[in-house]
Amino acid sequence: MQKNEKALIFNQRLASCREELKIKYGRLYPDCEAAFDRLTHMMLESFVGRTSAYIDKDLKTTDWTASGETVGMMLYVDLFSDDLKQLKTHADHFSDLGISLVHLMPLLMPRVGENDGGYAVKNYRKIDPRVGDMKDFKAVISEFHRKGIKICIDYVINHTSNDHEWALKALKGEEKYQNYYLMYDDAAIPNAFESHLGEVFPTVAPGNFTFYEAIGKYVMTTFYPYQWDLNYQNPEVFHEMASNLLFLANIGVDMIRLDAIPYIWKTLGSDCKNLPEVHMILSLFRDIIGICAPSTALLGEAIVSPSVIVRYFGREDRLECHALYNASYMVEIWNSIATRDARHMALMPKYELPEQSVWINYARCHDDIGWGLDETRIRNLGFDPQAHKNFLIDFYLGSLDGSFSIGELYEYNPEKQDARNSGTLASLAGLEKAIRASDRYQIELAHKRILLIHALILLRKGIPMLYAGDEMGQLNDYSYVDDPKKMKDSRWLHRGRFDWSKTSPLFDAIRELIDFRKRIYGKKYIVEDQPLLIGNEHVLLIQQVIRDQFEDNLLLFNMTEDRQWVYTTDLKRYGYHGTWTDLLQGKKLFFEEEKILLGPYEYLVATKQGL
Repeated sequence: MQKNEKALIFNQRLASCREELKIKYGRLYPDCEAAFDRLTHMMLESFVGRTSAYIDKDLKTTDWTASGETVGMMLYVDLFSDDLKQLKTHADHFSDLGISLVHLMPLLMPRVGENDGGYAVKNYRKIDPRVGDMKDFKAVISEFHRKGIKICIDYVINHTSNDHEWALKALKGEEKYQNYYLMYDDAAIPNAFESHLGEVFPTVAPGNFTFYEAIGKYVMTTFYPYQWDLNYQNPEVFHEMASNLLFLANIGVDMIRLDAIPYIWKTLGSDCKNLPEVHMILSLFRDIIGICAPSTALLGEAIVSPSVIVRYFGREDRLECHALYNASYMVEIWNSIATRDARHMALMPKYELPEQSVWINYARCHDDIGWGLDETRIRNLGFDPQAHKNFLIDFYLGSLDGSFSIGELYEYNPEKQDARNSGTLASLAGLEKAIRASDRYQIELAHKRILLIHALILLRKGIPMLYAGDEMGQLNDYSYVDDPKKMKDSRWLHRGRFDWSKTSPLFDAIRELIDFRKRIYGKKYIVEDQPLLIGNEHVLLIQQVIRDQFEDNLLLFNMTEDRQWVYTTDLKRYGYHGTWTDLLQGKKLFFEEEKILLGPYEYLVATKQGL
């Protein structure tokens, strides 16, 4: 495709939404018509530089995000395969398992030294030299695309590292680049900000500003002192970050994870989180990517309450992120597993999402588990919220009698008696403790528990995202305490190196689950995924309404290590009768009988359609 043909396509797309785009832009940057023209010129140059193959791929837009065939896995390249060259040789590991989307954790060039696990970015257009270069990355993208695997990477949009080119120029006194950040000559404004701000890392990085003697200025550093917050009130910052976004899309990245989105706009007198301008910026990013690279999806990272995070999907008339992390679901999985009480999941609030918007469902990630519980719901279930939170903290630390878990605390605050939990999925789910005790029965139960957890993310509506190593039942890695750069951060407990010498029956079982998901949901669309309350609080019942399928699917999950009975009167009240078939095993379920038996941690996908 020639440049003039691409320019014609771009101009047609822009013409259909130019005025709306200009209005949105003007709300952020009033009286900046020249700046808007520079933005659209940058977009044109980006589109002209996009390969014809990707422009052809764009015709399908982001339909793939809502497909049941999309199954993700997240990993650190250096911990999984040393470098990008080696990662390319492991493509078959993903395709054999059924993974079709791989999220490569912080991959862009980080600052030298401490870098918050790669989230302090020095250069948005270069790769971390520890794992390779841009040529290596493009080769990985090409090979993975050839095998039908899409690529997701992180794009840190709230801040740069303090050795980024812009920051270095700011340190040399260049006013243009000092205006790229939030810098102040004295402590008055920083102190005014601090009076309304919380602290992200109160123990290891207290405060939100860092004083730099070299320039005599206070710099806003919400996360760590070496991460300088960007000043999005400056339209040039927005242009630069939009340009980087399109650069990543043009090299073939299919999903771009926008890091720490709630923090990107700062207003004095506010808590500088979730402000209206944040949503304007994300809506503009969505419009820009929709014009220039419409097959590329935006994944938002916002660890906030469910009622707040859902806003980052936007509305049908003002879309924002294509996908968001379902952090509350992750928390309630672990809550229900510890309490053996399915009501924690069954009573989660339901939100209406814009069409083609999806949750990322996951059970573990690179981060800790923070217990952001719905206190009203906890009280309504008869628990004291603080006591219940302390129970979960101690349960997954493994310090309670009867706990099957082995983990560690993260960010323990002795004054508030608060903490988060670290640990691999397998260790938190009981496998490590069972192996230590040489207890074959407990090992069997741990395997069942691990598979149940995977079923809870693989059989629900949304994109399931596994963490690399969980498919092998990888255990906690305690070697991090011997590394001075990691020893104070217990999250490295579950970020151990992938053990290629290990085999596990879990791999085949999880592969079967993924294959089942693709066969059952791959060509269909789950319209509704609704929990239904039943008399047995230990069993989670999900009603799935499938587009173009006359009968619903019913999903049942036993959240305990004991046998559980589901009385069919509960099902009949919802209008379900007759003989059903469990699609996982092919066995018959007779709803006209008194009750249905579920084995320890058993899960069923029942349909009246038959096999």
